[in-house]
Amino acid sequence: MKKSLLLSAFIILMILVFPLTAAAVKGGRGPGFAGMCGGHGLGLSLIDSVSGKILYAGNAAANSDGHAKGRLASMKTAGIDSLSPAQTEAVMREAPNQSRPAGRESCAAEVNSYPAEQGAATALLSTVYDVTEKNSPEADHRSLLIAGGIAGAGVLAFLLFLLAALNRKTKSLAKANSELKNFNELRKTFIDADGSIVFLKDENLKYVFVNQALQEFLQRPSDEIVGKDDFALLDPAYAQIFTDSDLNALAENKVVTDTGTWNDRFYRTTKFPVRMPNGKYGVGGYMTDITEDHNHQVSRERMLKRNKLLLDVLGSSFKSKQEQLDYALHGLLKLSGSKYGYIYFYDEKKAEFTLNSWTKGVLAECRVEDEPMVYKLENTGIWGEVVRLRKPIIVNDFASPNPHKRGYPAGHVQLERFMSVPVFIDDRIVAVVGLGNKQTDYCETDVYEMNMLMSGVWNAVQRRETLETLAYERNEYLQILLSIGDAVMVINRHKNVEMLNTVACRLTGWSVADAVGRHYRDIFVLSHEQEGFTIDDPVEKAFETGEIQELGNHAILLSKNGGKYHLEDSAAPFMDDKGSFAGVVLVFRDVTDKKEQRRKIEYMSFHDSLTGLYNRRFFEEELRRIDTERNLPISIIMGDVNSLKLTNDIFGHAFGDMLLERIAEVMRNVCRSDDIIARWGGDEFVLLLPRTGSGEAKKIAERIRTEVSEQQIRAIRGSISIGYDTKANVDDDILHTLGIAEAKMYSAKTLEREEVQSRELEAIISALFETNEQESLHAARVSQLCQELGRALGLPESDVQRLAEAGRLHDIGKIVLEPGLLKKGYRLSSAEWNEIKQHPVVGYRILNYFSDTLELAEAVLAHHENWDGSGYQKGLKEAEIPLLARIISVVEAYDRMIHAPDGAAGKSAEEAIQELRRCAGTQFDPKVVGVFVEMMNAKNNE
Repeated sequence: MKKSLLLSAFIILMILVFPLTAAAVKGGRGPGFAGMCGGHGLGLSLIDSVSGKILYAGNAAANSDGHAKGRLASMKTAGIDSLSPAQTEAVMREAPNQSRPAGRESCAAEVNSYPAEQGAATALLSTVYDVTEKNSPEADHRSLLIAGGIAGAGVLAFLLFLLAALNRKTKSLAKANSELKNFNELRKTFIDADGSIVFLKDENLKYVFVNQALQEFLQRPSDEIVGKDDFALLDPAYAQIFTDSDLNALAENKVVTDTGTWNDRFYRTTKFPVRMPNGKYGVGGYMTDITEDHNHQVSRERMLKRNKLLLDVLGSSFKSKQEQLDYALHGLLKLSGSKYGYIYFYDEKKAEFTLNSWTKGVLAECRVEDEPMVYKLENTGIWGEVVRLRKPIIVNDFASPNPHKRGYPAGHVQLERFMSVPVFIDDRIVAVVGLGNKQTDYCETDVYEMNMLMSGVWNAVQRRETLETLAYERNEYLQILLSIGDAVMVINRHKNVEMLNTVACRLTGWSVADAVGRHYRDIFVLSHEQEGFTIDDPVEKAFETGEIQELGNHAILLSKNGGKYHLEDSAAPFMDDKGSFAGVVLVFRDVTDKKEQRRKIEYMSFHDSLTGLYNRRFFEEELRRIDTERNLPISIIMGDVNSLKLTNDIFGHAFGDMLLERIAEVMRNVCRSDDIIARWGGDEFVLLLPRTGSGEAKKIAERIRTEVSEQQIRAIRGSISIGYDTKANVDDDILHTLGIAEAKMYSAKTLEREEVQSRELEAIISALFETNEQESLHAARVSQLCQELGRALGLPESDVQRLAEAGRLHDIGKIVLEPGLLKKGYRLSSAEWNEIKQHPVVGYRILNYFSDTLELAEAVLAHHENWDGSGYQKGLKEAEIPLLARIISVVEAYDRMIHAPDGAAGKSAEEAIQELRRCAGTQFDPKVVGVFVEMMNAKNNE
């Protein structure tokens, strides 16, 4: 009961004095806590829980500790406690939760500690009392008092603890509010500082919260956004997209991520359902501008595509350079997103573009007719600027005026954007690549990609061309060696055969399989063309000297199969890649034919190619050689063929050549083997007869003349005029002898001219009429009728005689025709008719050759001309046609009509006359026809 009263009194006391105590503890001033506890037997002390420093010590505490009160207040518990510092620190940490007894050597004490607020920190309120006499009988009453004091202290401590806790809670709440405010400000700062767009929408998809990034994105302040949905803020199309993704997040009840574009920027949107305070779900989200990441990704993807394309171009197998460039161009077109493209080769020296590749789209849409493949630089417009400026050009608005544009050809594809890049190799522009009509603007990335790709492609193309060229050249060189007209043999450093071509196989008689690997001397066996002589081996000399060696002119190759070939050859050493001696290449050729040809040339240089006789050059050399005393007398005979020109004119030079060959043969037969016979000129021959007197020369000349006259070529009989002379004295000039012989020949030719011509003409006429009796009878009838008609026309008798002779010879030109052709009548082909139509021309040449028939030639040439100009040879008409020709034309036509060829039935005289009348004025002279008809009627009446 006493204890209860005491405890109640103490509690009331503590309640009354607590404010003062708290003020004392907090401020360290006043009599409150210190005054009340200072003289109390309870050992109270206030200790800093962190440092262990004693903030306050009562008298009992000082007495129980054995230290002065003033000194104790400045000490730390570690200094007075019997425990170690570590033990003391552990006890202090556990003090707020438990009590423990503590002992000293001089006394036993009980210590209890309780937490107490000391400003912003927590201190320990400790009570210490001595328990040494606790169990003694004398201390019972005192123990009761002490117990009451302890209880009062406990209540006081409990109240202090409650007050401290309340104070701590108030401060904690204030601190929490402050921290919450700071957190919200920090959160807003962080959210606004982030470039991402952050927002929250309620269940109606109206904005509840937006950050600064969204305000800038929509270009609206927060108060104009919050409370509105996307349809009130965005374009309907974008609003629908945003709303659909919001609904998708709500429907899926999960995080939804999407990517889209806005004002040419790329954004990644992440949306998720959020439970609102009202229990419904709204949508939270954030949008991140991923344009740079997207561009980097696109750039990486383009780089991968570019590298793949370059790898494909460099590593794939293409049939040709053209196919490789086409593949690269279309790959570049796809990579850049362009619609059109081209590659032009460029020649800086010529300043000239040559089209290599157009993309398929251009070929499909271009309608330019006769599109040129080559352009001069000065004729190009804006696409030539890349060469003039020597750098890439980009035109992203091709429709805008440009001073370098030259307009569009009709049908050309329309360009909107354009880019062109030069391809440089060794500082030379070798090509120009252009792209057009990309969906977006061209930029430096396109230029970079095109530059890098085309440089790689061009190097690949050049490597391909180089390899192809090397392969082609190797193969070409090998094929040349194998197919060359000369024989080729490759001999290695060991003097064994490595290769030989087809010609070498043929000449040596060895096959490739048998020859390769054998010593070259087994294959290439040489000897001298003259027995007993040796020939130097050019291969051995090349091995010894390391220099090119040539074979002598007299070498003969002995073939394995027994053949012999005259050779020309050369042996050349060759080096390997390191410059070391690798072997010898032997090139040799068969010159057997060449030697034979050389002999022929030598022969031709001294002989006439037609007759085989010596020529004039050789004759003159022989004339000087033979002109010696031991060869006297020396006779010279010269002859001139009379009928050569006539033969050439009538039958052609082939028959003239035949005549000369016949005469040359006559001379060989007449002369001795050591006589010199030469063709002096076109139709002249000369004979040099050593040790031949004048009489013998005369006999030889007569034999020649006789035997030549027996030669006949078609209708031409041979004839030659001969002159000769003899050098009997050594002092006589041989050239004088030659001159006299030539003069005698020309004199004989002049004296014999008329006789010769007469014989020749009669020979031609006889040859014509003897081979074709019908032509002979026709000529006689025409001659007779022409004579009568001439008299009927009142021509002078001299003209009548000329007319009669012309009528007889009007078809003399038919001597050149085959006899069978004349017998075919009118069953002739067009070619045969054309051949027959030439007989007036031949007749004209024949009659012109002879002096007695010169005046008949024109009439014979024109006797197939028509009155209206439709005839041949010259197309003469009316009076242009000679009168004799007009008369012959009428008479010949009449005779041909009534005397059909090959015994066929001809027309009657009356029918023939009617035909003449019908053709009068067209084919025939009307006047001549009229006189001829009257004459024939008169004859018929008689």
